[in-house]
Amino acid sequence: MVRILSFVFIAPFIYMISILPFWVLYLMSDIWYFIGYRLLGYRLSLVKKNIKITFPAKHEDEINAIIRRFYKNFFDLFFETVKVLTISKNQLYNRVTLGNMQALEHYRDMEQSVIISMGHFGNWEMGAARFELADYPRLKAVYKPLSNGFFDALMTRIRTRFGGDVYAMEETLDRMREDRGKLTAVALLADQNPSSHNAYWHQFLGRKTPVFTGVELLARRFNYPVIYLRVDRVKRGYYQLNCEVLSDKPAETGKYEITHEYIRRVERDIYSRPEEWLWTHNRWKRKPEDQLLE
Repeated sequence: MVRILSFVFIAPFIYMISILPFWVLYLMSDIWYFIGYRLLGYRLSLVKKNIKITFPAKHEDEINAIIRRFYKNFFDLFFETVKVLTISKNQLYNRVTLGNMQALEHYRDMEQSVIISMGHFGNWEMGAARFELADYPRLKAVYKPLSNGFFDALMTRIRTRFGGDVYAMEETLDRMREDRGKLTAVALLADQNPSSHNAYWHQFLGRKTPVFTGVELLARRFNYPVIYLRVDRVKRGYYQLNCEVLSDKPAETGKYEITHEYIRRVERDIYSRPEEWLWTHNRWKRKPEDQLLE
């Protein structure tokens, strides 16, 4: 019943927002920036703590400048993601361009499936939508289903609108086996908290962090090359896709080698443009000693 009511009352409102032109969406984003950051301080203490620990040498005014830029991008990200529901192909072509994609084009020409590792950086939803319009292997986005059925269906629509597909996280291995004869690009946002309590811990942004190793496990099992894909913000509302090879022959790599390479790339990008990363995630809520007690 709740899901039905959501579709009846909430869905039309979201679609009405989605059809608005970008300049109106950014006006709304500016309003929400003022309310969410200036007035309510949405997760501000968590964001500030995370950024201060990551950049211990920066002065308070530098930290605050990063925080302000982050919240600007954060609210833009929300409205841009809603816009993907109705954005035209021409708008996507214009707003998300292809930069250095030679690595991916190389494997496409070889008719070789790949695994795409991404981070919560820039606008990954718009980036994925643009990827689907390009002449690349078909995108298969791995995701954790949301508990709210309405919003789960909404995000699935956003992620499949231009021809891509989604794998529920717990079904990924089986779905990859089913699709083994097809040319695919299995994409994972690998900078999230791993669900398993038996996590692998590694240094990330200056502290011990439970690290998601799903990219490496899948890559080694299927021996699919691993591509690191970035969605770089060029200016407000405009992005560029760039990629690089993390591993050409995963089956020949050592344990955690691919994971370490991924972490190095994400850290490089965060240190370069900290306002682009998703600092509102409580990434360090677990400690290594907590795992020992479980």
